[in-house]
Amino acid sequence: MTAFFKTFRTIYIYHWVIWIILILFKLCMDYAVFGNFLFFINFKIFLVFFILFYLNYSVCLPFIIKQKPNTILAITISFIVIYVGLMIAFFPPLRKPPHFPPPGGFMRPGRMMKFNHDLNFYDIFFKIGLFSIVFSTLLFFVDKWTENGKKIKELEFERQSSELKILREQINPHFFFNALNSIYSLSIVQSKETPRVILILSDIMRYVLSTKNRQKNNLEDEINNIKKYIEIQSIRFKKYNNIHCVFEGNFKAYEIEPLLLLTFVENAFKHADIRKGPLDLFVYMKDDILGFNIKNFYEKKNADTFSSNKMGIKNTKMKLDLIYPEKYQLYINDNGSEYQIKLKLQLN
Repeated sequence: MTAFFKTFRTIYIYHWVIWIILILFKLCMDYAVFGNFLFFINFKIFLVFFILFYLNYSVCLPFIIKQKPNTILAITISFIVIYVGLMIAFFPPLRKPPHFPPPGGFMRPGRMMKFNHDLNFYDIFFKIGLFSIVFSTLLFFVDKWTENGKKIKELEFERQSSELKILREQINPHFFFNALNSIYSLSIVQSKETPRVILILSDIMRYVLSTKNRQKNNLEDEINNIKKYIEIQSIRFKKYNNIHCVFEGNFKAYEIEPLLLLTFVENAFKHADIRKGPLDLFVYMKDDILGFNIKNFYEKKNADTFSSNKMGIKNTKMKLDLIYPEKYQLYINDNGSEYQIKLKLQLN
């Protein structure tokens, strides 16, 4: 019952708005022309109007549209033929010419009321009926078009949600494989920093798991998580001292898709050749715009390996399209030895 009233309020409320407008318009026109609201005759007119309207809207049209195209065509033609035939059969004989108001004047209310009581079967069921059927048919297909539009949006939302869920699940193993490779490199040289790196990685894993099902996460927390990842990589490439990172702005006041920026960072470190040049990262927040610039040199690899390694970037671009449509600008520049990503993202 609650669902019925909710549907009544949200879907069909404008039906009653239209009815009220039509009734008020008819009453005002009658009063302006005849000096009388003609409540009795208008009650009969709109009673027939309502019955025929919703009989066609709720019963006939839902039945017809479920049929095959040929059946719909046959029903439509049959209805037109029968309707026209009945109109001709019940057409009232013209015994005397219709009475019109004198030039510059109005028909007297008494005369008009007499005319109203002479409203016949033809007037009610054919003139009013034709308008009811045409009007209800138009409104029915407008409602169906609106309803189908809502269903399409719901299906599109479900599709995007499914895609986003898959993308969120893909990024975790991709990230952890790269982090474990860093620990593996340290363990080979038996670095004393290995236990510390494992501890930092455990913090990152805990953070990733805690944000897995969140729609948005605090930007400052995301930045701190990135800093922990950079710390792991800085220990790995400590002897080169060639990693430059700058963070500017108030990150605490904003939220962002979890792990969105981390993909760019870990991809840069995975492919970076620190011996050839520095890895530069600049992240800033200004006027609700998040700026993210990262640049690294790399050693060129075969096409298949390089294409496979860029899966994380491709997934992140898809996430940007799904979550921040028309709210971001992403530039990727690759000159064969230097790879640069620039992202501007509107957060508000």
